[in-house]
Amino acid sequence: MSSESRNLNRFFLYFAGLLIFFIYITPCLATYNFEGTPEQDELIEITSGTVKGGLYVDGGEGLKKTPYVQEFNVPGDAVTWARVYVGVWGGTEQKTGTLDLTINGEEFESLDLEGKNDKGDEEGQNPTIYCTGHGVYWIAYDVGTNISTGPVTVEAQTEGDIDGRVYGIILAAVYEDKEGQSTRYWVEEGNINLHGKGWSETLASTHDEAYADFSGKVDMDKYNTANLAVVYLCGTPGLDDSLYFNEEQLSDGENSNDIANSKSYFDFKFFDVLDLLEEDDNELKFQRDEEDYVHPVLAALSLGTGEEGTSDLIVSRLTVPLLYAGKDNTIKASIKNIGKDSAYGFQAALYADGEIVSTAPVSSLSSGKSKTIEFNWKPAWDGEQALKVYVDYTNNKKETCEVNNWNTPFLAKIVDLTPPELEIDYPEDGARVDGGYLTVSGTVEDTSQNLTVDVNGQKALISGESWSASVPVVSGSNTIVVSAVDGQNNTGKELIVVEGKVSSQSDLKISSGPDNETKSLDNETETVNQSVLAPQLRGYEKKAVISPIYGVFGFISAVLFIKYRSWGKRL
Repeated sequence: MSSESRNLNRFFLYFAGLLIFFIYITPCLATYNFEGTPEQDELIEITSGTVKGGLYVDGGEGLKKTPYVQEFNVPGDAVTWARVYVGVWGGTEQKTGTLDLTINGEEFESLDLEGKNDKGDEEGQNPTIYCTGHGVYWIAYDVGTNISTGPVTVEAQTEGDIDGRVYGIILAAVYEDKEGQSTRYWVEEGNINLHGKGWSETLASTHDEAYADFSGKVDMDKYNTANLAVVYLCGTPGLDDSLYFNEEQLSDGENSNDIANSKSYFDFKFFDVLDLLEEDDNELKFQRDEEDYVHPVLAALSLGTGEEGTSDLIVSRLTVPLLYAGKDNTIKASIKNIGKDSAYGFQAALYADGEIVSTAPVSSLSSGKSKTIEFNWKPAWDGEQALKVYVDYTNNKKETCEVNNWNTPFLAKIVDLTPPELEIDYPEDGARVDGGYLTVSGTVEDTSQNLTVDVNGQKALISGESWSASVPVVSGSNTIVVSAVDGQNNTGKELIVVEGKVSSQSDLKISSGPDNETKSLDNETETVNQSVLAPQLRGYEKKAVISPIYGVFGFISAVLFIKYRSWGKRL
């Protein structure tokens, strides 16, 4: 064999080796991708196996500023595997910042969040960064050697140019329990950006589906429970999305078409899928439907050999602070299991005047134990509303008593301290407008149902969120002040200045009166306050008298200029 042939063979072997290396290592890198990472269409399996014990998945709570603190309580005798997940909103994929994490007082190394410039690190890096879309981060920390069973406190702090708010913190842990059941488990993670054409309808294509595959054979006769936990970021209530397990659509209580429906852009949901299990390769499908953007980031499936047993869930205490309309409020409820067996994977709901306004997931609650859960609620208006917490509101758990799952309704007073949000749509600040009457219009939003708007002292007509009023305008500078006052006397103000054009005197007529004068313009009359108009009208009259004088001087100057110019040419 010639030396050229040997060199060629070596080149191809080297190239093939590099190709195989990158094929295997690429899914492990934290490389930004708008559509999804590490895969664009499926979550990747990060761990699976069987343990005498269980899989613990818990967390919350919704988009909030940092420092963001989340409390956990891991059951069992020992932790064999654990990951902490933190969702962070970057604002855009161009912005950068840092994330600092502390677990039970132990500080992790500060993490750079580089958005679309994140090109990945070493294989098996800890933590793993998944950044997609317009700067949506899902960060996974391997903490199996950092935590033990019992209480765990996680705190996240962000800094930099990024928005920096945290969607939520999740702890997933596999634990041993010498008295526990045999549990088969899978945990799959990633960050997939399911999206439409975008808010501006400019994206070239849509991204409509994503999957999670729980591979392997299942002994259908062995397991008596099957609990599925999923986490989404960025979902919007009222925009449909759906979830399918082995092609069967799942329901969150009576809700099956809007799974990612949290008002705080963080959804953590549990489902009982025992009746839907198949013997080989169970599959989960996330479907976007009408959502603009929704990010599936975590799916965990656990199968247990133990019977569900009989629990009994009650609300033992409800803590309601002073509530503010139009603001995010946190309401805490203490729930307790007074039954003889543990309860796994259920949800509680906060009701206001009979309607669900917030939900909270509960991964597990042992017999005789209590747990505090939090609800986030932004009341739309002030006044009084009856609050009630309903634990296991989807009625998934078999309980000793099914009529003690809620507290006695509590009448809460909601205070409005927010001024109305006022905007002037027409005219624009600095605009030139005709003298006479001007219709000023705009919009107003407020939590109060008792709202007034006035423009330079004139009461405006309000229709829905729109308002309008006619005010007098004279030549020269005119200041227009718009005020909106709600039922709690919170006041919002906006001010613009417009320039009134010069009009002929015949367009404006004034008639005397004791306190008011009537203005006639284009056969329309309206009573206006004399003190507002008088100074402006005097200025208008002076300008109207002086204007003809300036016109005569201008005409004479023009004639003389033309005449002298013609003489100059002849000279």
